[in-house]
Amino acid sequence: MSSYTERAIADVIMDFLAANPACADTVEGIEQWWLRPQGIVPPRELIERALALLQQEGAMMSRCRGGRIVWRAAVRGA
Repeated sequence: MSSYTERAIADVIMDFLAANPACADTVEGIEQWWLRPQGIVPPRELIERALALLQQEGAMMSRCRGGRIVWRAAVRGA
């Protein structure tokens, strides 16, 4: 069982994007490059749920690129 929550992972993702606003990646890349270097290793399913939460809140957007879903910060005011 993971001690992480969707909200906690969502907050870490948004903190990463605040420092790196142009970054975009797949769930796998977010796990490997955004979270793991900070010592955060939640189940991939939890990362997916955190991204869906952020998308629902209007903070993240996803696009299909080459058959893979890529996530990035939502463009405000677009």
